Amino acid sequence: MRNAAERLERPERLAERFGGGRVKGVMVRAHVDWVRDHRDRDEVIEFFEAIPRPMRTVLAASWYEFADVIALDRVIVDRFGHGELPFLQELGAYSARQSLTGVYRFFQRSGVHELFRRSALLHGQFQDFGTAEYEEVGGGAGRMTHGHYTSYSPLYCASAVGFYRECIRLHGGMGIEVWEPECQCRGDAACVFDLAWE
Repeated sequence: MRNAAERLERPERLAERFGGGRVKGVMVRAHVDWVRDHRDRDEVIEFFEAIPRPMRTVLAASWYEFADVIALDRVIVDRFGHGELPFLQELGAYSARQSLTGVYRFFQRSGVHELFRRSALLHGQFQDFGTAEYEEVGGGAGRMTHGHYTSYSPLYCASAVGFYRECIRLHGGMGIEVWEPECQCRGDAACVFDLAWE
């Protein structure tokens, strides 16, 4: 199966860059909420003690440093995912479920292509760096390109794979494949996510 998880097994070979980018709290909040919803009280308390101070109270409308967001996800993957980057796909999937009942709920009735076209257009409302462009490749295929990112991390890419996969699933897609043939973390010009479904 072609997916980003296969590419993310060796994080020491992947680059990260913290170029001062910021992410909207609504995106970050889903990751914090995953911990609250899936871990016991003691684990949640220990988690909050371990994360960067700005991440302890995440407001949906506020902006957060990309470096702090990645530090938050690193705590999550180390504590609950045994350090395995593909675990972050679950956070991305959880974020998609929250988004399609929250921020993106008005896209729920649209098809997959329309959802991704609109989400690419709204990219700048959720992070203040880079661009997103969606291309419909076929009836059950598309390509999302994240370009010009001044901040990037393999953790962010792993979460994106889960987000895109779950968006497709929530729209009735089956036999879903999401993979990242190009990634800035591997030295490519952009992070490209190829999407296929039945």
